[in-house]
Amino acid sequence: MNSQEIKNDISVSSRLKHITDEEQLKIIDLIIDYSFKDSKEVYTNGTILVPLFRVLDAIGQRGEQYQECS
Repeated sequence: MNSQEIKNDISVSSRLKHITDEEQLKIIDLIIDYSFKDSKEVYTNGTILVPLFRVLDAIGQRGEQYQECS
């Protein structure tokens, strides 16, 4: 999934219109890195899914890059 596909997805685009371009890029990066789709689309109807713990981690990081251990 690329950034243009994500921006065009109605479930994402409807939530991006009231935030800055910089914030949009951070959200799109998060989605690209951690999203998946339900392969059978039984319950999700093709919606982009991101695990809740990844979202909570991103909120805790306040948009900053993750610090990696060396």
